[in-house]
Amino acid sequence: MKTAIIASLCLGSFAHALEVHEWGTFTVLSGSNGTQVPWYQSFSDLARLPKFVSTGIMGKPGLATVRMETPVIYFYPEKEMKVSVEVSFENGTVTETFPQTLPDAIRVDPVNGMSVFGKWSGTLHPPTDTAALAEVPAIQESKNPEPYGAAREVPDAWIFESDLSEIPGLEVQPHFPHMEKFIFYRGAGNAYIPVSAGMTGDKVTVMNNSESALNYGVALRVRDGKAGWVPIPQLAGRPMDGDPAKNHAQIAFGEPVRPLDEVESELAGEWKKALTAEGLTPTEASAMVETWRKTWFREGGDRILTLVPRQLTDEMLPLKITPAPDKMERVFVMRIEMISPDKEQKLVGLLNSEKEADEEQFADFERLELGRFGNGAMEVATRIQSQRMRAKYYGLNQFGENRER
Repeated sequence: MKTAIIASLCLGSFAHALEVHEWGTFTVLSGSNGTQVPWYQSFSDLARLPKFVSTGIMGKPGLATVRMETPVIYFYPEKEMKVSVEVSFENGTVTETFPQTLPDAIRVDPVNGMSVFGKWSGTLHPPTDTAALAEVPAIQESKNPEPYGAAREVPDAWIFESDLSEIPGLEVQPHFPHMEKFIFYRGAGNAYIPVSAGMTGDKVTVMNNSESALNYGVALRVRDGKAGWVPIPQLAGRPMDGDPAKNHAQIAFGEPVRPLDEVESELAGEWKKALTAEGLTPTEASAMVETWRKTWFREGGDRILTLVPRQLTDEMLPLKITPAPDKMERVFVMRIEMISPDKEQKLVGLLNSEKEADEEQFADFERLELGRFGNGAMEVATRIQSQRMRAKYYGLNQFGENRER
């Protein structure tokens, strides 16, 4: 973990001709055996985004093992300037953006088919530019709004004005929103994640097979409105030939006995410190935590939250900015949502029941607190049942063969 942020950042001034900071989340779902599980993004997730966010032609793709959730890119130049940005997702596609990605941001691969990458060009305006600020679109109030606006609470961030409307021959609505304090995008794909977690009983084994160390992480359990958490020890990168393996650790989830509000507040403070030490400014770290605190710290379930090594972020999410920044910070968090063994077995029992769905069964289902990962959990339950049926089939065959001898 980086030791400190330079003093000029703390004072709100930046010592480089162009400095760029980015934060985001990679979210994966894991069965108790440590296997990453494909899952769908729900339509309700899209409905909670502001209406001006573009879902593009690849909005709400099908099953994916990795969701790239809410990366934002902040700019800190010395003066107004033009910039262009390109970002792609390994074995995946960009699904939502604001401002809208440029129209030529489409790739066709003979193996993976069509995918969209993020591509923008525009002008950076000072954060005090009142005319530019007036063009930043308002976030409509809704019943369940996505906490999109928290990312705007970074006073020093410059305003990005997309020049999409200036492209000859491109039809853009006259009032197409094109101004924001950052570039926002999301994506989905099936990239290999070299960090895994598997459960036996209440113990979880976290394995780091990336080349770089995992510097900070926590294991959090939230059940029935209570929570408990424990830190994950620093994990080395995967061992080289002859080196001792220090890239895994087995820990027990903290008992969920503390008030949820208390744990949420405590973890929010811990993560703000960790994100700041990793390279974000204090206001950026606060913006990231405020965006994600309800889902990171309050959603029912068992999860692992770790910082992502910079090398892994660059491999999974190549980012090119022109002109090249003098300094660039990329701070991502990995969320591994766990399906515990007891939940797997309870879900298998529910799905195997021949009883018609009723209030009692629905109450049992709700107590599993699967949330938006429910469709992935169903796939796990289906796999478990299929394995049981296959084992029984082969057992019957073997019994018959032995009987004939």
